Amino acid sequence: MEQFYDMHCHVGFAPAPAALAAAGAQAGIAALSCTVTPAEYERLHSGLSSVPNVAVALGAHPWWIADGRVGDAGLNRFCELAASARFIGEIGLDFAGPRDTAERRARQVAALERILDTCNTSPAAPAYQGDAANGKATSAGVADGDDADASDTESEGTASKLISIHAVNAAGTVLDLLQEANTLARHRVILHWFSGTSDDLNRAVAAGCYFSVGPRMLASRRGREYARQIPLDRLLLETDMPSRAGESLPANVWRAELGNALSGIAQLKNIDRDLLTEHLATTSSALLGIPAI
Repeated sequence: MEQFYDMHCHVGFAPAPAALAAAGAQAGIAALSCTVTPAEYERLHSGLSSVPNVAVALGAHPWWIADGRVGDAGLNRFCELAASARFIGEIGLDFAGPRDTAERRARQVAALERILDTCNTSPAAPAYQGDAANGKATSAGVADGDDADASDTESEGTASKLISIHAVNAAGTVLDLLQEANTLARHRVILHWFSGTSDDLNRAVAAGCYFSVGPRMLASRRGREYARQIPLDRLLLETDMPSRAGESLPANVWRAELGNALSGIAQLKNIDRDLLTEHLATTSSALLGIPAI
């Protein structure tokens, strides 16, 4: 059975997260489950503590930041939890629709600046064992220059985190903040469902970012073209599912969504599907520290 890694999903939205994680393991799926609030992270991290195929990321989603559902108290709690969190996400900026006001933009930018600073100054929890945990995942497609980055991180007394970022109508600003905070040198950064400009894409590739691509990104012409352009060693799969709290995700649907994305990328890149499956699994396993199930 093919091994799939969903590098941006929301297991915590499912009615029974532990059951979904267990069903995913049976279906050959490992995952990075992002959360939208620190409170969700604490519940899910505890609830999935015995589930080896799902890594839980600490999140403060920009929608929740923009409308105040994650306010000062929530952000304070995020910063407390970040000291022991190896995985961070979903964080970022969203300057679309009702979030595109001067006040809400400023609130999001201030929160993201604080989050990135906290990631840089708080030691991470002990990393998973294996090459990825020790900064040796070159065979999995880690960008050139990582050895130097790891040395810089260690000299600062912090361990590298894996960070999943949302950027809607804000990719340039997100990249500015990542570079100002030196996040790209200290941590592994995944841009989820990338929708910035071509210049933003080229800049993110040059900066060493990874990109998680799913069926919804591939549904648009621009998304397909970006997937074609992204270097193979920076590509990851995602579903961004379940889409909302209380929504179920049958394991066969989960697997089908990942398989459809994989097939679409293989066609766009004119690469053998089995070879692509193996390559993406190797990259994802190294980033998460979760071996094949």
